[in-house]
Amino acid sequence: MELYEPSDANIWTTPYIREQLLKAHLDPGSDAASRKPETIAATVEWTLKNHPRPGSLIDLGCGPGLYSQAFASRGWQVLGIDINKSSIEHAARETAAKGLSARYLEQSYLTEIDAGPFDLAICIYCDFGALTRNNQTLFLQNARKLLAPGGSLVMDVFGEGISRSKTEGRSWKREEANNFWSEQPCHVLSECQHFADERVWGEKYIVIPDSGPPLTFVLWTHYFTPESIAAQLAESGFEVTESNAGIIRESDFVSTDVLFIRAKKA
Repeated sequence: MELYEPSDANIWTTPYIREQLLKAHLDPGSDAASRKPETIAATVEWTLKNHPRPGSLIDLGCGPGLYSQAFASRGWQVLGIDINKSSIEHAARETAAKGLSARYLEQSYLTEIDAGPFDLAICIYCDFGALTRNNQTLFLQNARKLLAPGGSLVMDVFGEGISRSKTEGRSWKREEANNFWSEQPCHVLSECQHFADERVWGEKYIVIPDSGPPLTFVLWTHYFTPESIAAQLAESGFEVTESNAGIIRESDFVSTDVLFIRAKKA
C-alpha cells in the first residue's frame, strides 16, 4: 500500500454502499456515522455557544441532515452539502416534513460552491482527516471563501489516541449476500498501514464479488495535536480561537480522542 494511493471507487457515491452508510447515519444507537443523538446535541450546543442570534451556516459533508436540521430548528439559515445522493435526498425529505428551512446540494465540498457568504461553516465527524493533504488545503481554501469576514469554521479531528484502535496488517474474509460492501456474496481483502511520518492511517479494501469486477476502496485517517491542526489552519488563513477535547465522552466506534476546533477567518 502506498501513501495516498487512490481508490477506484468511492464509498460515498457507490449506489449500494451509500445506502448502507445512510442506514448507519440514521441508527440512533450507534456512533458509526453521525454519532448518537446526545452527542449531536452537545456538538450543536458547543458550536452555537458564542452565537446568541441565528445567522447563516453551511454544513460541509452534511450527510442526512441531522446536524443541519438541529441548526435550522434554532432559526439558522442552513445549506447542506454532500456527495452521497441517498443522504441528500433523505435530508431534503425529512427537513421538509418537519417544516424546517434548510437547503441541500449534492456536491463535493472540494469544488467551488456558488453560495454564501456564511457566518458559520461546519464539518463534523472528522471528515477533514479523511482527506489527503492536498485536499485538506483545498477544503480550507473553499471554506474560507464561503465565510463572511470574521466568520468561523467549526470542525473535529482525531487526536493521537486513534492509533490505539488500529493495528497494521492484512486479512481477508468471506461475506454473505447483502453485506456492507456488496449485494452479492464476496471476498473482502483488507490492509491497514500506518504512515507515521505523515500521521495518517491507511485502510485498503478489495471487494471481490462472486460475479462482476472487483472494487478497491482506500480510506485515510489523519490524526492531529492541537498545535499541528492550529498550524495547518493558520497556513490557510484561519486563527484557532477555541478547542474542546471533551465533547466525545463515549463512543462505540473508532475512538473517543476527538478534538473540536473553532477557527476564525483571519
